[in-house]
Amino acid sequence: MARTRLKAKGRRESGAFVPLPVSVLNHRNFLGLSAKAVKLLIDLCAQLRFKRGGPINNGDLTAAWSIMQERGWHSKETLQNALEELRHYGFLTLTRQGGRNLCSLFAVTWWAIDDCGGKLDVSETRVPSNDWRNECEDWTRRTRKNPCPDFPPQLTRLSGQHNQ
Repeated sequence: MARTRLKAKGRRESGAFVPLPVSVLNHRNFLGLSAKAVKLLIDLCAQLRFKRGGPINNGDLTAAWSIMQERGWHSKETLQNALEELRHYGFLTLTRQGGRNLCSLFAVTWWAIDDCGGKLDVSETRVPSNDWRNECEDWTRRTRKNPCPDFPPQLTRLSGQHNQ
């Protein structure tokens, strides 16, 4: 009855929530994340669905551009950098490599990977990998590829020499 009363009075929201363990939030790797990487992590965790105390779709999280645009992302490069940063620090693991008409899928590493109907390239796990706990060197953001300064190559003529 108390829960119903709280909902009726508008003091409690119904629906899903994102559980982020405090041990993850206080870890050195999390504290070193950029703001964009933290936002992406929260956006991906918003896709998690829970039943009986644990997620049922960890491994089926996508950072597809069409989905992330709806969540406020404006740059594919920024999204890719944030994704690479989360993978570098071990917060995400790739569960399916995307390709033509198939998006890449990810799992958070503080939960075990679920079966997800057999659409993953990795098998289900019983325990989480906890890769985020591994100390690693600081991540450096990739930059746009600089165009090659000598492209196209300039033909140089040697004065006085002609092939005839």
